Amino acid sequence: MHTTGVSAEQLADEIARFMSTAMRTAQTEVFQIVEELELSMTQLKILHILDGTGRELTPSELAQFVGLSPAAAGRAVDVIVRAGLVSRRDDDSDRRVKRLSLTAVGSDAIARITAARLKGLTRIVERLEPDQRAALSTALTPLLLQDPASPDCASPRAEEPA
Repeated sequence: MHTTGVSAEQLADEIARFMSTAMRTAQTEVFQIVEELELSMTQLKILHILDGTGRELTPSELAQFVGLSPAAAGRAVDVIVRAGLVSRRDDDSDRRVKRLSLTAVGSDAIARITAARLKGLTRIVERLEPDQRAALSTALTPLLLQDPASPDCASPRAEEPA
């Protein structure tokens, strides 16, 4: 009996190439939305972080996720607060602490960007035969069942050693 295996590294390389192709396919629509919203890449990242954390963040927590100084993160947040994409409020128990979250407008922006990416992915997978789509769906299932809050997913950046 002869079995052929695919190493984790080989599969990761293939997935990375696929993701690169998928992102290039959808990038025009995504960049149009980002340009329309006048977002920097840092601000786009902030919106995605606030969308993905499932809770309000303090500015210092957000700075850790983004990998910026609190001052630089604060400047980026100021712009998207003024644009109505993010809300900043006083903490209920400590008014010195601020809490950041997406507004409905911010959530809508993320939904539009996600829809543009999905449109690009759809154009790619439409090229597959139905049985190939079913096989790919089956292969992706164990990866999609992973908890997005697991340590392998987005987390604050570690401090650089001094």
